[in-house]
Amino acid sequence: MGSIFIIQGILIYIYAFDHNPPHIHVRCGNGEFTITIKDRIVEGKAKAKTIQLVNEFIDKYENEIMVIWEKAQRGEKIEKIKR
Repeated sequence: MGSIFIIQGILIYIYAFDHNPPHIHVRCGNGEFTITIKDRIVEGKAKAKTIQLVNEFIDKYENEIMVIWEKAQRGEKIEKIKR
């Protein structure tokens, strides 16, 4: 598991060798959830504001997130997304 980004205390992770569809794991003070990168399907619980922030993050960095997802699925080293 590698944290790829932190937004206002919200931790975003991608796990190596994880199941499809491509998704990110999110941990925050008010919950834990996953969200698919393409379809934005949320599993788990969090405040709407948190989900909105994560969706904005995905909007901005979708291509980079997918590159990291693909590397993680091959077991390669992943880097954090830099602002």
